[in-house]
Amino acid sequence: MNANVISPEQRLFVGVIVNAAQEAAGSVVTRDRPEKASAARDDARSWFADGGEDFAAVCELAGLEPKEVQSRVLAYLRRVEQDPNARAKVKRTNMPPRHRDASIPDVARHAGVSPTTVSNVIHDRPNVTPATRARVVAAIEATGYRHNVH
Repeated sequence: MNANVISPEQRLFVGVIVNAAQEAAGSVVTRDRPEKASAARDDARSWFADGGEDFAAVCELAGLEPKEVQSRVLAYLRRVEQDPNARAKVKRTNMPPRHRDASIPDVARHAGVSPTTVSNVIHDRPNVTPATRARVVAAIEATGYRHNVH
């Protein structure tokens, strides 16, 4: 097994650490209640600074060394205090983005026809010219559309 691959459970706890670091750096903004964001920031900072049992447990569940996490996050927070532009842009996952399935309107836009025309092609109705049918079929393949038969 690749040493860089982590389990979904580890990924979850890494996310907890990353979210807490973002809160501690002041990256989380609550528009309606700024004092709430300030309290969350202070709580997150003390979670890292104190390095208590719950912090250690989360780090271990993430497969990370608690002292190393604490050291790195506190150094990051010091950098952010000196330069707020030093806030890290966090990539939420290493998985490809989820895409919704293509819909009939998506196919229609791709083919340059109406959704009704796409439906007529899907249901093999005869009122579509061969050239338009070919365009729609090509758009279906290009978009990955799959007809959902109930």
